[in-house]
This record gives sequence, structure tokens and C-alpha cells, in this order.
Amino acid sequence: MALVDKPGPPGAPPAGRSVAVQLFAGLERAIIDRRRVDELVTRFDYSGALAVPSEDIVGEGQGAVKRLLTTLLEENEVHLLGVDEASSSVLASVVDSNGQPRSLRLHAASTSAPDVQGPRISRLTVHEMPLDAASASKRVRTPLFGSYAVSYGVSDEDGPKWETFDGRVRQRIWQIPHAFAPGNPFIKETMELSTGRLIAIVDSNVWELYGAKMREWAESVGLKLDHVVIEANEGKKNLDTFTFLLDELKRTDPLRRSEPVLCVGGGVLTDTAGFACACWRRGIPWCRMPTTLLGIVDASVGIKVAINYHRKNGVGHFYSPTHTFIDNSFLGTISQAEIRSGVGEIMKAALIHDKRLFELMRDHGARLIADRFQKGPEAATVIKYSIDAMLECIGPDLWEEALLRPMDYGHTFSRTLEADERFKLRHGEAVAVDSLFSALIAEAKGILPTDQAESLLALYEHLGLPCSIAGVTAATYKKARDEITVHRDGLLRAPLPAGIGECVYVDEITDEEIEQAFSRLEGFVCEYPHTVWDTSKSFAA
Repeated sequence: MALVDKPGPPGAPPAGRSVAVQLFAGLERAIIDRRRVDELVTRFDYSGALAVPSEDIVGEGQGAVKRLLTTLLEENEVHLLGVDEASSSVLASVVDSNGQPRSLRLHAASTSAPDVQGPRISRLTVHEMPLDAASASKRVRTPLFGSYAVSYGVSDEDGPKWETFDGRVRQRIWQIPHAFAPGNPFIKETMELSTGRLIAIVDSNVWELYGAKMREWAESVGLKLDHVVIEANEGKKNLDTFTFLLDELKRTDPLRRSEPVLCVGGGVLTDTAGFACACWRRGIPWCRMPTTLLGIVDASVGIKVAINYHRKNGVGHFYSPTHTFIDNSFLGTISQAEIRSGVGEIMKAALIHDKRLFELMRDHGARLIADRFQKGPEAATVIKYSIDAMLECIGPDLWEEALLRPMDYGHTFSRTLEADERFKLRHGEAVAVDSLFSALIAEAKGILPTDQAESLLALYEHLGLPCSIAGVTAATYKKARDEITVHRDGLLRAPLPAGIGECVYVDEITDEEIEQAFSRLEGFVCEYPHTVWDTSKSFAA
């Protein structure tokens, strides 16, 4: 991944620049404009590291790499001297915060799997070089760096399936089939419920279908179920629901640390209830159990919680649950529309990150949707690949310190689309529309080959995904582009597919490119009018 200002023609070979030259160019831009640190960070592997042996620092993951690089550039005066190709290093002189001169060699080790832009950095090691014999003898130096690492990973077979760590809370993500089967102690034991009570915030649809089963389960494992039921859709992800949950937390009055709240429902519920838990008493522990496909493949990894206020997710926080429980059996009772909403997020990950996922959805997607991901080995594989993609891309930077993020694909225009439809559009539907339109932008820029854009349009129609929204015009997309630029700190930073499963970034999408992509899309939906979303397809209809 890299920022592409003037991309080459489709299928063009990588730029061919060595990893050291890329490092030099990235540092040069970041010294001029600190916001450009994000572009340099994308040249690291997702799990890449920055090591400073003299300060006993190893920062792992793109978030930690960004913090370290930002500290170096903001707290010191850095001058680049040149590139030593033989040692794959960048040479720099530094004046530290105490005015002392320093000399650095930044050695970049590259991964064996380059992307479309060339080799990526797997590890950057910063060596301090003595300026002279006198300086070499000095023992006390002002630190040039300071950080902590955010780690993530996949656990062994006997432990959780996945883990994340945000620097404070370690989240364990478990796959547990039939979690509410009578006598199954897994949730009680994992949440360490010792008071004899489980406080659960539950989606109203889930409660209608599974409430009796949850009560029976709780009784079978010796728990009193103190439940709070809310209606959870994008239209209810608001301040009224949030304050209602605060009132319910006051009523149930969970112990400060030893009674974690279990939030059971789709992504809207876990976002809203998680935010309430983040705010009540300045934060109480919580766990989540996503029950929709979107909640499982998208919301199960990240730590963002929020409500819609003036804009999509206008008020929120980063607040990690301690455990996430994934039970795919819930998918058997949700609507086809909700399944397709989740598929919108799956296609996002496939287009921008994982070609295998794209091929699985191309070959098996229609059947998986019809079966609600309940049959065949491909169902589990698609869900696993989707969560793996999210974990790999956002796990190293849960706090979004780096603003060039591949999983922001599908979110350049969708925030505005959802708000303009008064949040009657499912999130995954908006992401699907955005992902497709962004791919057509990539085609207009010459980044995505036309044959791949055409195959994507055909696959969307085959899977029954929305391709456009009734009443939306090119002007809507222009407005969305301008609004997201503010959200991304003044730079567009739009991820686009450079071929299926490959990501590049652009800082400019012109009015002409939007109009060209919109005209292309209009021609397609005129031929396939059933691919247009309108309010009759809303959850509120």
C-alpha cells in the first residue's frame, strides 16, 4: 500500500524503488508535513516493527510504528543525509530536544512479499552512530523515542481464536457454538461471574427469538439474568437509546469491576451498549456477543463504540470489551437483508485485502447467502478470512493513530449516504454501495483494470447487493468526499483497489472522476434496476 498521486496504467509493474529509497522519500515528506507520517506507515507490514536498541524499544504494529516515528520527528530536528543502498539504510543527523547533535542509521528490512508498490518494511531498526570518540563515551542521552506497543495475534487451539490488545485491555475473541445451550458453563466461567448475576443488554429481535432460551440457560448454570431489551437499528443508534441505557445501568447498578455486562445483538447494539458501558462510572467492563453477520465479521475485532449524533458515529469512544463470543448459529434466524448487509462488509475486505475471499464469494456467495452461512465448509472459511482480514489490518492500530487504513475502504462516501437517508440504510448496504463506487473511481483513475470492474459489477448483481441508492446524484458523492476529508484530518486518504485484494491510497478524487464513475454506474443500474436501494428495502419499511 502507498499513496498514489499519479498511478501508472493498469497492470503496470511496481515502481521498483528499493525499500531504503522508499523510506527516505517517506521520511522526507513526513518532515515537511507531519500528516504524511501515515503514508510512510503504510509501507510497513501490518505487523511490522520499529526497534531502537539503544533505548530498549520495540514497537510492534502500525500504530506503534506511527507513534515512534511521530515522536522522533516532533521532538527532534531531523535532517536526512542520504541512502546507503548496500546496507538498505537511511542516514540522518538529528538535533535532540536538548540541542545535542546525534547521528542515526535507519536500517530497513523488507518483507519477501512485495505489494503493487514494491517491497514493504518488516522491521526498521534505528541505530545511533557515535559522532566522535568523545560522544561515544557519553552515557546519558536524551531519549529520541518513547512508546508502547499494541499487540494482536491468533491464539492456540485451546485458547481464544483471536486476541487484541489496546495497551490497557486484552480482548479475547472466542468461537463458541450454541453458547446458550442448557448447562454450558463457558460464558459464566470465561466472564468470571461470581456474584450469581448476569446483566445482559439484548437486541429486541434477539430477545424475542432467544429470550426464553437465555433464561433457561442462565438458570441451568446458576445465574440470575438481569436483562435490558432495546430496539437496535441505525435509526435507534441515538442519544435517546444511549440515555435509556445509562438509566438501566443505574437501575442494575453493576459492581465496578466484577460484574461485566454482556451485550448481545448486531453491530448497532454493541456500538451503542458498548458506549454506554464506556461512559457509566467512567468505564465498566463489558463483553459482546454479535448476532448478525455484519457484527461478526466487522464489529467483533475493533474497539470503537459510538452513537449517531449529527453524523454517523458522531459521538463515541475507543473502549475494548474483555471478551467477544462468536456463535454462528444466530445467523440462521436473521433476515436475508441482514445477511446481505454483512456481505457488504465481507466484499469490502475481499476487494481491498484478500483475493481468496473474493474468489470464495464469487464461487459460493449466492449459496452462502441463501443458506444464511449455515451450511458447507465455505461458510466458516469466509467468516474466518473476514475476521482475519480485520485483525490483520486494524489489530496493530486499534486506536486509529495511523489514518491511512485499508479497512476505511467502503467508508469514504458511506457516512454521508447513511446520514442523508436518515440512517434507514443498513450500514453494510451503505458500505457495499461505497465499495462499488470507489472501485469505479479506481477504474476512472486507471488504477483498477476495466475487466475487474466489470466482474465486480456482475458479482454484485449476482449476490443481490445494492449498487446505488434512489435519488443519489454525483453531487452527493462530491459532498461526501468533502465531508470525509475533514474527518481524515484534512487529507482525503481514500483507499482504492489496485486489482482485487490490493490497496493504494489517493489524496484527490476530482469532480470529473466522480461524474465518470457515476455515469458508468447509472448505465449499469438502468440495465439492472433491482440493484437500486430505496426506502421500501429499509429495515424501517
